[in-house]
Amino acid sequence: MVKGPNCPNDAASSPRALHIILEPEAASAYCQQQAQQNLTLKLGDKILIADVGGGTIDLVVHEIVELHPRGGASKVKEVVASYGDIGGGTFVDARFFDLVSQKIGCFSEYCKNVNPNLEVQMYSWWQGIKADFTGLGYSEEYNLVSCGLSEAWKKYDQEHGVLREDDHYQQLLLTDRDFCSIFDPEIDKVLGLIEKQITNVRVLMVVGGFAGSPYLRKRVNRSFRNRVEEIIIPTAPGRAICRGAVELHMRKTYIKSRISKRTYGIRANRDVEAGDPPDLIETDDDGRLICKDAISIFVRAGEEAEIGNSTEDYYSPSVHDQLSMKIALYSSPRMYPRYTTELDAKKEGSFVLDMAEDVELDKSRKVKVRMIFGDSLINVSALRCNFGSGEEEHGLAVKFQSTGDGDPNPVTNQLANLKFP
Repeated sequence: MVKGPNCPNDAASSPRALHIILEPEAASAYCQQQAQQNLTLKLGDKILIADVGGGTIDLVVHEIVELHPRGGASKVKEVVASYGDIGGGTFVDARFFDLVSQKIGCFSEYCKNVNPNLEVQMYSWWQGIKADFTGLGYSEEYNLVSCGLSEAWKKYDQEHGVLREDDHYQQLLLTDRDFCSIFDPEIDKVLGLIEKQITNVRVLMVVGGFAGSPYLRKRVNRSFRNRVEEIIIPTAPGRAICRGAVELHMRKTYIKSRISKRTYGIRANRDVEAGDPPDLIETDDDGRLICKDAISIFVRAGEEAEIGNSTEDYYSPSVHDQLSMKIALYSSPRMYPRYTTELDAKKEGSFVLDMAEDVELDKSRKVKVRMIFGDSLINVSALRCNFGSGEEEHGLAVKFQSTGDGDPNPVTNQLANLKFP
């Protein structure tokens, strides 16, 4: 059942659960269908998918680990942690307007104070031009007379001591060099990201909104056609992701495992170890020295996390007569983080487990904390092992950082209060 926090109180929950599908993985499902039309895919074949959208470039490398009896991959796993960068179509748009401002010194001021619609009109024109650009030998002109910018530009230049023929101000001319200066930085970024993992890849697929650019297609083919057996760039790259998403929803076991980009663990107290910061060392109510704010690791950055599998560990109360256990999930980009107080450690969320039953068992009470790796979420639950009802409580679900950074998903702002057994 799905019911968001902003739903009206009297609104019924949806009986259809929201299924989150990651775009590069959807593209992978579509890709292997297309690839098998020209290739016989084999176990161990690697497929690199580059999702080049408007604002981000996301890449994933999948290895085929199981084949369908009728052909094609039925199951894949991540080979390396997915990676990427900011970039893509909107950055190309920004470079276009930067170039216009360089050519026409009064452009921004004119749009702001005289003709606010000009930017929108020019953006619409640019989108058509952007989709047609193929490379050298290409040029375009935009008429500046009808929008009034011609006279304003001429006046601006005269005020700044620049003299040109009147015809110069009637058109904005974009040469092939101008186009290359707009496109190349972003396309070079895409090619560089592909280059990082192209070794031993058999199939390369490029999808996403910016993948519709003929110039990007040309550069990708020229750079990698002799290094992979198949390059797939769909004519409708956005639609390919949608089709792949439907396919992936129907085949939920297609992704066998992902590589975790971050280390995940639970905040806990433990016995003091050499090198622990003095400000984290304290004496518990039994007189023992403990280190607070330590991380009890469940999965490390760079490790393979199999979908549906779980990792678990056991914890006990850190104080006598403890009535609740506060379980907080933290993540870190490091492989071997030690403390939740490290600058790059991030709290992902927390929940509270009631321990009011069987208090007489005191510190001998055991709680099993389990972390389950789902399609795109980590689910954290806690089980009272030797006290209380023995029912498992599902307390927390956060985004699994295997494909780019996301915001934390806090449930409460309370910190953990538990101890390694």
